Amino acid sequence: MKRRLLLIAAVLICGLMCTTCSMLLDAAKNVVKMPEVTLKSVDFTKIDFNGLTLQSTLNVKNGNPIDIPLPKIDWDLFIVNNPFVKGIIQSSGSLKSRGSTQVQFPVSFTYVDLINAITALNDNNAKYKMKMTAHIPIPGLGDLSWPLEHEGKIPLLRLPEISIAASPSASLTYGSGIIPTGGKIEFALNVKNNSNIAVMIKDLSYVMQIGNTSLPKAGITGNPSLRPGATEKITFQLPLSVKDITSIGANVLKGNFNFNLTGNYKFGIPDFPLLNEVGNSFNLRK
Repeated sequence: MKRRLLLIAAVLICGLMCTTCSMLLDAAKNVVKMPEVTLKSVDFTKIDFNGLTLQSTLNVKNGNPIDIPLPKIDWDLFIVNNPFVKGIIQSSGSLKSRGSTQVQFPVSFTYVDLINAITALNDNNAKYKMKMTAHIPIPGLGDLSWPLEHEGKIPLLRLPEISIAASPSASLTYGSGIIPTGGKIEFALNVKNNSNIAVMIKDLSYVMQIGNTSLPKAGITGNPSLRPGATEKITFQLPLSVKDITSIGANVLKGNFNFNLTGNYKFGIPDFPLLNEVGNSFNLRK
């Protein structure tokens, strides 16, 4: 009988302790303020013809009088609704009491990996979705989670195609005699924008060589803009001096009609003003 009474008493004490713990937890929840976690921005911080870096910035506001650990962030990147890459960001330090802290994490990938992983990827459906979950351990409340999501379109920056639209043709000017006093060479290039975003030609410089003769370096004037997928025909004119004409004429007499056009170009990206100079070189022969 005595043993039974002790057992009943133990059960009652445990029940009371559980009730007390529950009450304490409820009290903690009423005292501790929930942090405010918001997605501040998702930006492209680097872009070139090889790939890009996407950076997410979370803003975490701690309204409590105590510091709490910085959040652990699980993230998943989906491309055209297909899972692409994922990871975990474990930040060090803490969220200061009654203050706001920004947590940033970059995601970098190459176009080769992207296209190999997502075979259906093209200019029209290069959409991405970033899913994030911030985990913050709160005293008295445990590990709380905040799901966040952002959608956008990936700028697929692809190398442009530069080709000869019109072969070089020369025209000469004469003074009072039959010997030319100058002239010019005119030719045209086609520049095709293979990207799914508009680009601006900020620089296109070149050197033309006809036979063994290299003409002075020249380039584009103005900053023509190319729509996504558009092809722009650009006409160039090179002035010819008497020395150039004599040298080119000697090449022609020797049967050397070939020309070589080498140069460099730089594109600006109006939608991404901080990423305003990406370029490459070209070499055209005929």
